[in-house]
This record gives sequence, C-alpha cells and structure tokens, in this order.
Amino acid sequence: FGSSALFRLSFRLNAKASRLASRPRVMGKLAKGSKRKRLVIRGTFTKRLVLRGSPDSGKCRLISLRPAASRPAASRPAVSGKRLRSEPLVGKRWWTDLPNWIALHADRGPRRKCWEGHCLMPDVHDGRRYSSCARCCWTPSTGTPLMGCRTCRWSLCVECTGGQRLPMLRDDPLFQGPHMPCLLKPFSKAVSSTKSGCRGSVIICPGGNYEFLCANEGMPVAEWLAGQGFDAFVLRYRLLPRYSFEDASADLEAAVKLLRRLSRGKVAAIGFSAGGHLVASHAIAARSKGKRLLDAQVLVYPAIDGADWMHPWKHGFWDPVCTNQAETLMEGQDALLGGRGFAAPPTFLVASTTDSVCPANVNGDPYAKALKRRRVPHVYYRGSLGDHGFALGGGWTAPCTQWLKPRFGGGAVA
Repeated sequence: FGSSALFRLSFRLNAKASRLASRPRVMGKLAKGSKRKRLVIRGTFTKRLVLRGSPDSGKCRLISLRPAASRPAASRPAVSGKRLRSEPLVGKRWWTDLPNWIALHADRGPRRKCWEGHCLMPDVHDGRRYSSCARCCWTPSTGTPLMGCRTCRWSLCVECTGGQRLPMLRDDPLFQGPHMPCLLKPFSKAVSSTKSGCRGSVIICPGGNYEFLCANEGMPVAEWLAGQGFDAFVLRYRLLPRYSFEDASADLEAAVKLLRRLSRGKVAAIGFSAGGHLVASHAIAARSKGKRLLDAQVLVYPAIDGADWMHPWKHGFWDPVCTNQAETLMEGQDALLGGRGFAAPPTFLVASTTDSVCPANVNGDPYAKALKRRRVPHVYYRGSLGDHGFALGGGWTAPCTQWLKPRFGGGAVA
C-alpha cells in the first residue's frame, strides 16, 4: 500500500471508532425464568425495550359446524392437546409469496419484525434514519430509544413494543382447515355473563377477500368482546377458490342456528371487510327464506359494493383461480345497495373516509341511506379512522360496546 492509501484507511478506522464511542451503550439482560429480554440503554437516560412479546400459540376451543362423517378423511384435523393442527390454506412453499396483510410479519410470532419480515433491533433515533412510529405515528425526538429496521427504516417506539402477539402461520387456526368450517372460542379470561348482565352470543366474521381470514380481525376481537362480558366466537368459514359464496353463507347460517340452540340469549354478528359483506348478506337471505334475522349486526368497513370483484385487475385475489367463483359474490348485490329485497337487523356501521379499499362513499354511505330509508335502528360511525384493515383501531369499539350491551340486556362492566 502507498502512504496515501494507508492514511485513508487509518482515517476511516479512527472515524468509525469515534462514532462507536459516542453512541450510547446497549446492554441486554435476561431475567431468570422470563422470556422477555430487557434492553437498557445507558447514557443521559435509562429506558427499557421489550424484544419479545407474549405470542398467541393459536390455542382455542373448536366447535365443528358439520358432522364428522360428512368430512373427507384427509380434511379431519389432528388435535394435539389444546392446539389444533390441520391442512393449511396454502402450501408452505408459497408462504413467502403471501400478501403482507395475511403474512402480518409485524404482528406474528415472538420476535419483533417490520412489515417486510426483517427483525427489529434496538437503536436510537438520530433524526435521519427513522421517521415516525409505524403504530402510533408519533415522531420521537433525537436520542429516543426505539426498535428499528435498518433495511427498510421501519421503527416502533417504546410504548408500542409490548402487547399481545398473533400466532405464527403454522399455529394460526384461521389459516388451517380449508374443508372444516367451525366456530373458534379462545381460551381467555372473560367477564361472566352474570356479572355483566349480557345474555347471548356474538359471531365474528373476519375479512380476507373471501380467500383468506385475517388473524387481526379474529381472536383479538373475540378477546375484546369476552372482556366486555359477551360470549364471542370466531367463524372459520369456507373460502374461495375451493368453495363458493353459497358455502360461506351456509356456514354462517349453521353457526347462527347452532348458537340459538345452545344459548338461550340473543345472537349478533360482527363482520370486517368481506366478513361484513357476508353478515349483511345473511339478513337478505334470511328474509327471502322467511327465517329469523340476527338480533344485531356490526359492520366494520364492510365491502357492500362488490363491483371490484368482477373487475379484471381490481378484484384483489392472490390466486387468479378465485376469479372463477367471483360471480357468486354478486348474489343479492342490488338488495345490499338498498334495492328490492333489502333487509337488516339493528346495525352499528363503521366506515372510514380514508379507506382505500372500501371507501365510505361507495360502501358505507349507500348502506346507511338504505337503513334510514327502511327505518332500521342504526348508528353510523363515520370519519377519518385510518386505512383499510384497522380492525380494533379507529376508536369505534367503545361506542359499539355502549350500543351493543343494552340490546343484550347488559350494563356497564366494572
């Protein structure tokens, strides 16, 4: 090496050493008998970051909606203890190609990851590398500890690193059993019905474009309702392309019939996105058959207008084969938009003006006008609540609880 090359090399090493010396020291401590790792950043401040949350292992109670003899032998799940394992919706070799709203890297498993699946590492906000928190959109000041991804500059603040985690895909009951419709009840500490005064059951229909079932719209919603004193169940209904819309509607009808027989109280349903379309369509089908409607329904950013399902590139299907069954989703479309045959129970409707998938002016507004025209008791919670898929966010849960409890004969939970 020449003298100039050696000078440049020594200058770079000295500059790197000075940067490392000025950076706050990060030390990891693992508490005995604990699965959470504490990261103490020493400098002019002391903070604690949680690397690992408390993951949901996918444990739940399963209530089948079809007799065991009517299911193919290959589709019967193998149950080991309380954990349900069965055939996944998609083969494992395709899991890396799943859409982000199903993979949910940032919400699944014990390790904190970014939206693209990169592991988050403890870091300090320097005012340039990271922007605002991906959860609460809070912009920290320079020197604030955080969990960040140095690949895509995705970060979480200290307050958003904790909380309950979703199960991994291999443990997610909503990602299993494509031929086995059932009701899933989480093993969680719920407020007793005698204490809350609520008598009845609530069926939760997650969204997923009738191709998947979103995990963040399933068990977390059931646990929230259980904490409010409701008997909550998550419906795992059959999906495209193996089945059609009629099969999914039959699964919801069977769930309502089963809960009316098992429980003596009322039965309501909560639907998100495509699940909202399924719940809203149930009332129209029940009215046409002369059957009893649900006692109440909650529709959160529902896909009322299904015109995009027939569009060549706006349908949103991950598997193009689903387009062969898309025509079945248009059944009762005119009635859903307020035409002849419209029917609905008392409704709590949630729509966001910033929703890019199911905008309020196309889906929520026409349905609210139909409810008002038919004098159906309803509440329309509309505003800038976030983009599509905010699930329990947006601030609609507290008003919904206040609206739903009197219809179940319950009061405020202490």
